[in-house]
Amino acid sequence: MRRLTPALTLLLALPAFAQEGDAKQKLSVVPFALLSADVNPRASIKAVGMLSQEFKSAEKFDLVEAKKKEADLANDALADARKAVDDAKELRGKKKFRLADEQLTKAIGLFQKNASAITDIAEVVDAYALLSAVQYNTGRDEEGLKSLTTALALAPDRDLPLAATSALFARVVTETRKAVKESSKGQLVVESTPGNAAILVDGLPLGSSPLTVKDVPPGLHFWRAALPNGELQGGVVEVSSGKQANVRATSASKDPESRLLSAVAQNKIDPDALTAAKEYASATSADLLIFGGLSTKVGKGLILDSFVYAVSANEVRRLPRATFDAELLNAGMEFYNLAGEVAKKGAQTGESVKVPASVSFDLVGQSAKVAEVKYGVVPGKAAAADALEGIEGSGKEPGKEDGPRKPLGPRAPLKKK
Repeated sequence: MRRLTPALTLLLALPAFAQEGDAKQKLSVVPFALLSADVNPRASIKAVGMLSQEFKSAEKFDLVEAKKKEADLANDALADARKAVDDAKELRGKKKFRLADEQLTKAIGLFQKNASAITDIAEVVDAYALLSAVQYNTGRDEEGLKSLTTALALAPDRDLPLAATSALFARVVTETRKAVKESSKGQLVVESTPGNAAILVDGLPLGSSPLTVKDVPPGLHFWRAALPNGELQGGVVEVSSGKQANVRATSASKDPESRLLSAVAQNKIDPDALTAAKEYASATSADLLIFGGLSTKVGKGLILDSFVYAVSANEVRRLPRATFDAELLNAGMEFYNLAGEVAKKGAQTGESVKVPASVSFDLVGQSAKVAEVKYGVVPGKAAAADALEGIEGSGKEPGKEDGPRKPLGPRAPLKKK
C-alpha cells in the first residue's frame, strides 16, 4: 500500500498541473505612440486592432482593456454654447439686444474655454459675427468692428451667412475683410510635449508639432493639439502684426496609459514609464502588457518597436521589430508572427531591457524638425493649388505641349528574324 502512495500522489497532482497549464494569461495592448511626425495617427489604431485580433486567435490569452476614462465635459460645454447662440438669434429677432449680447458673450466664453474640442471653426466665426451685428444694432460701432474683425481673422475667405440679411452689414463685412487680408501678418509657433502632436489652427489641420505657421492674420486664433497619448490640448492665442506668438501643449494627464504613451512618444522607457506600465497592468488585471511606438523607415514603410511588460517579473522585454507598409496591407503576417512568439514564450519573449532605454535606436540623437506652413493652407493641397496656378497662368491645358503637335513620321518596318 505504501508503494502505491507516490503513484497515487502523482495521479492526483496531474489534474492540477493540467489546469494550471491550460489557464489563459490576461493580456492588454496599449495604443502605439507615434515616434515620427509623418506617421498617420490612424495607423496606430489599425495596428493595435490587427495585433489584438492575432492575440485573440492565439487562444492562450484573454484580452483585457483599461476602464473607460471619465466622459469629456467639453462636448457638453460646446452644446451649451450652441444653444446660447440659438437663443441669441431669437432674442435679436425680438430686438432684445442686451439679452442677446449676454447669450453671445456666454457662448464665446464657452468656445474659448473648450477650444481643444472645437473642430469646426465656423460656429465660432458665426457667433462673433452675430455679436458684431448686435453691437452695431445698439450703436457700439467700435465694439462691433472689433468683433467682426475677430470673426474674419479666424476665417478670412469664409462667407458670413449673416451678411446676406443686410446690405449695410454686407458692405461693412466686405470692407473689414479687405482690411484683414491687407494687414501686416504675424507668425505662430506651436510646440508640444511630447512632440509629433497633430495641430489644428482655426479648425484646419496644418501638420505636426513643432510647427511654425506663417502669414497669420492679426487677432485671436483657436489652436488644438492632439498629443500622441490621445490627449487633446488647445486654447486661444492672440497674434499681432509683424510679431511671433508661441504656444505649447503639455500633457496634463496623470493616468497610467497617458504617462506610458508620453514616455514612449519621447523615444524613452524610463523609471516612470515602468511604473506607469505596472499601474496600467494592475488597473486591467493584466499579466502581460504590450506597448510600443511607430516610426517611418526609408520610403513609405512603417516600423513597430514593441515591448512586453511582464507583471510577475516587473520586467520590460523588447519584442522582435516589425516592418510593413504605411497602409498595413502586409502587416498581417508580421503581427501573426509577433503574437505567436509571445504565445510561445510568454514573459520570456524577446530581450530584457535595462531601464532607461530608447524605444527606437534609429531615432536616438535626432531632434524634431520644425515644419513651416502657411496659414489657412492645408499641407498637400498647397502643392496641388500651385500646380493648378501654374497651368492656368501658362494658358495651357494640362498635359498639352507648347505649339501644335508634330505629325508622327512613318514607322520603320520590323526586321525579320
